[in-house]
Order: sequence, then structure tokens, then C-alpha cells
Amino acid sequence: MANSSTPPERSPRGSADATALAPPSKRARVNDVAHPVSPVNCYSGFTVPHDNFEIERVNIKELTPTSFFERYVATRTPVVLQGFITDPAFQAPSKWTNAYLSETAGDTWLKVEQRSSTADKFGRGVEVDMQFRELLRLIEAGDDLHYLTTQDVEADEEGRPEVMAPFIAKLQDDFPLRPALMGHLVPQNINVWMGNNKHGSSTGLHHDYHDNLYILLRGRKRFRLYSPADTENMYTRGELVKVHTNGRINYAGEETTAYGADPFSEAAAQAALEKEEAERELALAEAAVTNGDEDAEKRLEAAEERLDKAMLKVLRAARDDADDEEDPEDGEFGPFHFDEEEEEEDNDWEEEDGNDRRNDSDDGEDGYTAKKSVDKTVKDPVNFSRVDTSMLSDPERRELLREQFPGFFRAKAAFCDIGVGEMLYLPASWFHEVESFGSAEGHLALNYWYHPPDQLDRFENPYSSPFWPRDWEIRMAKRSDNTAA
Repeated sequence: MANSSTPPERSPRGSADATALAPPSKRARVNDVAHPVSPVNCYSGFTVPHDNFEIERVNIKELTPTSFFERYVATRTPVVLQGFITDPAFQAPSKWTNAYLSETAGDTWLKVEQRSSTADKFGRGVEVDMQFRELLRLIEAGDDLHYLTTQDVEADEEGRPEVMAPFIAKLQDDFPLRPALMGHLVPQNINVWMGNNKHGSSTGLHHDYHDNLYILLRGRKRFRLYSPADTENMYTRGELVKVHTNGRINYAGEETTAYGADPFSEAAAQAALEKEEAERELALAEAAVTNGDEDAEKRLEAAEERLDKAMLKVLRAARDDADDEEDPEDGEFGPFHFDEEEEEEDNDWEEEDGNDRRNDSDDGEDGYTAKKSVDKTVKDPVNFSRVDTSMLSDPERRELLREQFPGFFRAKAAFCDIGVGEMLYLPASWFHEVESFGSAEGHLALNYWYHPPDQLDRFENPYSSPFWPRDWEIRMAKRSDNTAA
């Protein structure tokens, strides 16, 4: 979602038509005004009321998980949170010195982005292998040619990607897996970002597929934001198929439910669950027959019929999934469709919001193991805008941009800055571009992605399907088994 760096001059703020540096005007509030809905765009959440709009800032102490959900998650409203999450397990702000990071995870081998000079940008696909402690040494020395972004995650035997890379897992005692503030939202991924940039760096304009809680530990970030209501004005690389009411964007060949699940995967998961329950009922029915219980034969007959139907659903789901995978789309890993679109190797931007490609590592002779991993590399990511916002600051180039992308100039931009000790909640599919500035120790951030909720009036049950909550339970059960072993 962002790069890293140090505060230089401020860049132009405001809408596409803005030509002067101007502070944002009003703070964001829940927008109850109805807005037009296109046949494709069904988004019904908060929209930016006018250009150059400042996102609301709220002290974390004023919120409970319930009020946070009702005011921001349910309304799909971005908000800057002043203060860190209050979970006792969140020790990263005080513990994550370079010395501690080096001692705890310094031996970990990583893929680190490298640029040849400060005139170049990250995101060109140039990577080097190095241990984490070497990156820390470079950052301490003032190096701004290297950048730590997401590392590829390992996958289990069912193709389920891990929540975090092994590198981050070494630090997992310092942060909660599920911050209390986020209520019943289910995590999709947790990432750490680190680098150095004295003069600021910018991402390309894009959106993500998950709700984001972005926690800044070092440095400063500046965000330009557009709501999903302006999706058609963003000129994405992908062919837009639908914007769900909660903002979740779908492209041709990558359709999902509003909560981000692949329909084929969910059908298979539901069929498997029904089969397990049918087998359990059959075992109980057979025991009832053995015990001579009343109506046991009828129960057995019903249980056998239920199992037959469940088996048929499993076979049908497997067939449909196989048909779908004859021409698999980028971003689909095994039975879990996360749509993790990655930045282009040849693009002039990097992003810090889960759309990066990296290799995981473990400690072996050469720093890597042969464990199964999820490679998230995708060329020409569909979730990026084709609009080059750097052209907005030059009058002649801005007019050229207007000719190429006239709809973009109808979009309404919002802005916010976040500093150390602040967090940004950004709902899924909000378009954003990020400028990053480092401190004397570079920049460092931790962020959580959550599967986007679609039952926005249900704090305790924010998903219309048990797919993600059940997946999390399975994940945690396996985690407990591995810990016990």
C-alpha cells in the first residue's frame, strides 16, 4: 500500500483539477446521501462528497469494536485512527528496534527489492537475496536502494496460503493474530514493510481486495483515495464485471462473492462439510439400529439418502472446479481464491498493500527450502489504474491526461496523512496512491488484511456464509496441532 521515506516538499493535493497545494477542507463523516448505481457498480457505502476531502481522524480510545464496526466497517468508511491497537499482545512499537529484529529474525533469508539509484523507482522486478540483518545494517547506514515488501507465503496440502510468511512468523509473539478492534472480521494476511527513502516515493493508483488495517511504526505516509463508486472512472487494466454493494470489485474471469470467496471453492467446501455431517449422522443411525432404538431403521434410511446426496454434491463441485481450472486465472491458488494481484515487473511503482511478489525463506544451507509456497507474481495486474497521476502537476500533461481519461476528472479525491502511532482503516477496493517518507531509521509498518464483510448490519456475524470463519477455525486447529507436535 505504500513505499517508504523522509519528508521533502509537499506534492499537489486535491482532485485531478487541483493545481495548487491546498490543505484538505472537511473531515469525513458517514455519507447517508444516496448515489446513482450503475448496472455494474452496486456499491452502496460511503462516497467522497467533494474533491480535496480530508478523511476523519478519531482517537482509538473513543472506539469499541462494536462502535468501530458500526461507524466505519459497516459504512465502508476510511478513517485515520490516532493510537495503536490496545491488545496486550501488541508489543511491536516498543520491541521492534533494529537490534531486536536482528536478534529475532536476522538469520532469515529474504527477497529484497533493489534499485540502481535514487532516480529509479522500486517495483521493476529487480531483487536480491539477503539476510534480514544485512538489510537492517543497510538501513542504519542510510541506504535507500533496498526495500522489504511482502514475502511469498507457504501453502498447506489443500492449497491454503499461510496468514504470514515464515519471516513474520518469527515475530508473531509481538502482535495479535486478531486485534480486538476488528471484531469478527477474518484475517487474510499479515505483512511487514521496511525500507528507507529520504525524498519520498509513490505507488501507482490501485485498489486492493481486502479490508486493510495499516499500522505505522516508523516514517510518514500520505494517501490519495477514491471510493469504489468511482471505479468506472479509474480506468483499471482489468475488464470490470461488478462492484459488489460492499465495494468488492470483480473482473472478467475473476468473479467472486461479495466476501471474496471463489464460488467454486465455496461450493466444494460446503459440499465437504455436508458430507462430514452426513457421515456423522450415518454413524449415529447405525449405532441406533444396533441398540434397537425406536424408528432406528427409518433414521438409517434417511441418513444413507442424505450421504448419497452429499456425495453427489461433492462430485458435482469437483467437476465444476475442474472445468473452471482448465483455464485458470492469475491469483487463484488451489481451492482458495484470494485474487492477490501483483505489481508489474516493469512498472514504475511499488505497492505496500499485499499486491507484491516475493519469495519466502527459511533457514537452510542456501537460505531457502523446497517447501510449497504460493507465488503471487502477476503481470499486468488488473487492479491498477492506467491513469498516471504524476501528470496532474504539469498543466500541459494534465490536459493530455484529460483527453485520454476524461472520466477520471469526474472522480472525487480524498486525502489523509498518517504518522508514527497512527493507523489507517481502508475498506476493500478503495483506490489509493501512497507517498511514503522515512525517518532517521527508515520506515516500518505492520498491516492486516481482512476478508471483506458483506453482512454489514451484523457485528457478530459479518459474513453471509460460514466459508471464511470456518476456514479460520480449520487453520487455527492445524496451528494448534503443529504447536502440540
